[in-house]
Amino acid sequence: MVAPEGAVPRDQDMSGYGQESMWRDTAAADAERARDLAARLERRARAEDEVAARDTYLGLLDIAAGERVLDVGCGSGAVTRDIARRVGSRGLAVGLDPSPALLAVARDLAREAGLGDHLEFREGNALRLPFPDRSFDAVVCVTVLSHVPKGEAAIPELVRVLRPGGRLGVFDFDTDMTTFTHPDRTLTRRIVAAASDATAVNGWLVRQLPLLFQRAGIVDVRARGFFPLETDLHSFYANMADRCAEVAAKAGVITEIERRAWLKAFHDQGAQGPIVAGRLHIFVWGRKPE
Repeated sequence: MVAPEGAVPRDQDMSGYGQESMWRDTAAADAERARDLAARLERRARAEDEVAARDTYLGLLDIAAGERVLDVGCGSGAVTRDIARRVGSRGLAVGLDPSPALLAVARDLAREAGLGDHLEFREGNALRLPFPDRSFDAVVCVTVLSHVPKGEAAIPELVRVLRPGGRLGVFDFDTDMTTFTHPDRTLTRRIVAAASDATAVNGWLVRQLPLLFQRAGIVDVRARGFFPLETDLHSFYANMADRCAEVAAKAGVITEIERRAWLKAFHDQGAQGPIVAGRLHIFVWGRKPE
């Protein structure tokens, strides 16, 4: 059956997704919530696989000393700080985020790291970047657009602020590709699917990025997969199990009894020894033509 002209196909309507995303609207976050969100970001940023992935994707962008680089949706500034170390005293790393409270935390962390001189933070939105055309040598956006309503519309904006020959990179996750060690496959699949739809506005956006890059005029488009994993029950990704089960129960996909039983089985596995918890991330990158 062909949809009427102008209608949005059911599987492309994003209005019902992301209702439980804690990152969908951070602009109005108060200081307490911002500190909590920043702590989550910093904890994830310290994970061994996350450190390795960040080092790899920033390397793939060829960020060099003396360059101007924009980090869109910088949050606590973990990626911005790594960019600042790469561009050095002759360059400039700019972190952009819609949350004044998160930016305050990011500035404090940058000062503590001794990076304040060649790093700055600005308030702004990925869909309307507050910079002139051709302002940056490279632009990076990390685990942001999947939480932004109509996040695909940000791609032309990211391209706009790149100089000719500049590089664009987006690192985001695929919410369906979340893994937990667990004996109940059927229930785990239901929980992961429910959390996928509820905790991101578009958990499949990363699958569309190569084509979106091409349509925005980016050339030499490439993609590489990363799957950060942790084996400790108290790690960032293992703790995501609690959140996924909570969201699935709230959505009515599982019962409260099923939620408790699933989490008990997961924690029992972790008490016996190492478990696996993680999520697929994809880095898409390319360059703006000269």
